[in-house]
Amino acid sequence: MTTEGIRVALAALTGNKLRTFLTLLGNIVGTMAVIAVVSLLDGIDLYARQELAAEGANVVTVSRLDHFEMLTDFDSFVQAYRHNPQLEWDDLLYLRDRIPDVELHDVVTRRRATVRADDRAVRGVGIEGRTETFSLVESIELSGGRTISPLEVRRRKPVAVLGADLAVELFPGVDAIGRTVKIAGRHFRVIGVSAPRANQLGVNRNRYAVIPYPTFDKSLGDGSDLDLKFSAYTPDLVPDLIEELRFAMRLRHGLKPSEPDDFAITTRDRILSIWEGISAAVFRALVGLASISLVVGGVVLMNVMLVAVTERTREVGLRKALGARRQDILMQFLTESITLSLLGGVIGVLLGFGIAATISAFTPVPSAIEPWSVGAGLGVTFVIGVLFGTYPATRAAQLDPVEALRHE
Repeated sequence: MTTEGIRVALAALTGNKLRTFLTLLGNIVGTMAVIAVVSLLDGIDLYARQELAAEGANVVTVSRLDHFEMLTDFDSFVQAYRHNPQLEWDDLLYLRDRIPDVELHDVVTRRRATVRADDRAVRGVGIEGRTETFSLVESIELSGGRTISPLEVRRRKPVAVLGADLAVELFPGVDAIGRTVKIAGRHFRVIGVSAPRANQLGVNRNRYAVIPYPTFDKSLGDGSDLDLKFSAYTPDLVPDLIEELRFAMRLRHGLKPSEPDDFAITTRDRILSIWEGISAAVFRALVGLASISLVVGGVVLMNVMLVAVTERTREVGLRKALGARRQDILMQFLTESITLSLLGGVIGVLLGFGIAATISAFTPVPSAIEPWSVGAGLGVTFVIGVLFGTYPATRAAQLDPVEALRHE
């Protein structure tokens, strides 16, 4: 495409603005949909990888249920929900004694409760029952104080580590360390405050309190699911750790070789693989829908170009009479078709990024701009312009100059 060809094409397109806009619409909608969803999916994917990396590639979680199974095999999830037994604190002690070659071990259980301090109360706070290793397993930094000690876990001490926002809400303008909060009718001494953490898909991760699990079980225990976390020394040892945990749990639950596991073991890699499957399925579905829109836009483009050839038959005849070759006429109309298609692609890319940015601004869903998606969007619209513009351009090039000059 020459600069002169593009200039002539733009001049022809601006001659009928409404028809040009309607022609662009199919390409705009298709490209916009692809770019917007790709930006959102890439943003969520990047965010998910960063958050999972915080827990570490060497952490293995043993739980009663695999909650991701709801997405992959709902019937199996329901079956497991009915039959899998609750995990207990004794399960952690049992696994810890049988599998000593782990760097860290921890438990996680949660419930919501009101936390009070003097005349202030914060409702709906996530209370977590953990062990002394929780900050290491999840890479949580403290802005003040200290974490829970092993002695406080063993003796069920009423101590708590507060999230950054919760500490500010309960003790505005003063240091929370050493002060007392009330959780489920029991007083807890604040021994630490975590550093601020970014929100996770709209969930505030700074309004929580961590207390020793035995204390949690005594004060707030209500049959909540308990997760057991084990950290291998290196990621290479994770497969061996998984097998050891599976063997020990099956032995503890007295399962026969033919019986399936009545517990779930998950890792960061498994969660990532599930997410990749979900995002890939969404992307494929989107590409299918957008392809329909692009094909429709291509058909409209071809029809418009055929009309343009008919309307400009005398122009074609005049150019041929003045010495224009067939390939000159072909390139003129093909350039016009490609320019029209690419213009729709550019507008679609800009609108797609705008929609993704707007959704990210008003919702917890993050977005990311990937250069490859821009290239892919414009590349597809270029191909659409070539494929659906070739036939009208060929018809124009094959016009007989004498007959074209006679056309009214």
